[in-house]
Amino acid sequence: MTGFTPQELEEMAQADAEIDREFEADWDLEPPPPVPQLVWVSRLARQNHTTYGRFVSTHTEEEIRELVEQLKGETR
Repeated sequence: MTGFTPQELEEMAQADAEIDREFEADWDLEPPPPVPQLVWVSRLARQNHTTYGRFVSTHTEEEIRELVEQLKGETR
């Protein structure tokens, strides 16, 4: 037994639902922060089972830019 009456449990559930609604409303107002380029390149390095440094040294800047754009498209 939880120690709460059914009415108290209902009130807590309603309060939780109200908090969730307010959080969602506030969250939707702001666009998510952009993901830094470093994070995208690090993700690509992990996908290729290598380190960031090795990945960057074996790909041109243009190749990396294209791969990042592809990865961004996959995550949208």
